[in-house]
Amino acid sequence: MGRKTADDKLPLKRAIWLERTVEALGVDGATALELLRLGRTQSIRLNPLVADPQQTLKALQTLGWRGQAFVLKEERTEHCYSVEAGMEAIRDSQLAADGAVLIQNAASWLPVLALDPQPGDAILDVCAAPGGKTTHIAALTNNQAQITANDNSRARLMKLQAMCQRMSADIERYTLYDALYLARKLDGQQYDRIIIDAPCSGEGMMQYDRDKDFASWSVAHIKRLQQLQKRVLVQAWQLLKPGGTLVYSTCTMAPEEDEAVIDYGLRTLDGVSIINLEWQLPNRVPAVASWNGKAYNPDVQAAVRLKPSKEIEAFFVCKLVKSKQAD
Repeated sequence: MGRKTADDKLPLKRAIWLERTVEALGVDGATALELLRLGRTQSIRLNPLVADPQQTLKALQTLGWRGQAFVLKEERTEHCYSVEAGMEAIRDSQLAADGAVLIQNAASWLPVLALDPQPGDAILDVCAAPGGKTTHIAALTNNQAQITANDNSRARLMKLQAMCQRMSADIERYTLYDALYLARKLDGQQYDRIIIDAPCSGEGMMQYDRDKDFASWSVAHIKRLQQLQKRVLVQAWQLLKPGGTLVYSTCTMAPEEDEAVIDYGLRTLDGVSIINLEWQLPNRVPAVASWNGKAYNPDVQAAVRLKPSKEIEAFFVCKLVKSKQAD
């Protein structure tokens, strides 16, 4: 028999992903398949650090943009919009080149909104590149937060720096550290707020019929990433001030990388509790209560799990706080 190629494994990988999606989202097979085949639309965030958002909006309308304001109750979404027409013109515009507007999937805003950064905060972005979330933090704090932006890749860090410069985001410190050793590297530093947009299997960006999306995807890879994510969470927790906030997010649906990591944190971290994000999002589904026969801490239900949708990709966000009495 000939040796199997990567293409030979695609039908099995697709079948496994579909079966896992059915269980994770609590839907039937036909619905899961429809969700996994959905295309995605991008959205835009206007950047007040570069230009007046109202003037930017008028300029976008001149370019042919049409869209709606993104509204999430009690969150600071005033500069976030959908794009129903005009995306190509926006992408090629001087506004985008100058950093007055940034094209993002709407899901990318959610971790920053959960973080709720404030002027004067010391903030650590653990896996910051390419910089969409870092620059959002800077915009929401009007460049009045002390932001440390970290990444473990020199090439990605350079892209992050370029984006921050283009978008006029003031970053106090760029660091090139492996997040697995972050507490030691940043010894003596303490942060009011920390964001971990964790390296993950990226299922939220995959499509069922796109072969290249399965190149690195496997259950074994998901399990390896889970171990990495747990260790990064532990490292970041050591750097969080008592009373501080940590947001953990991924763009995947794999429970091993989402609820299981938070369940691990609830069992092992000192002084941890979850803040319930009562967001009314059209593609929100209940967090996974158990997986592979293991029941998770009921508090994990406070996390936000999103199924795929055309406007907002599949995503997971959890907001943790550290007790003021924690060491």
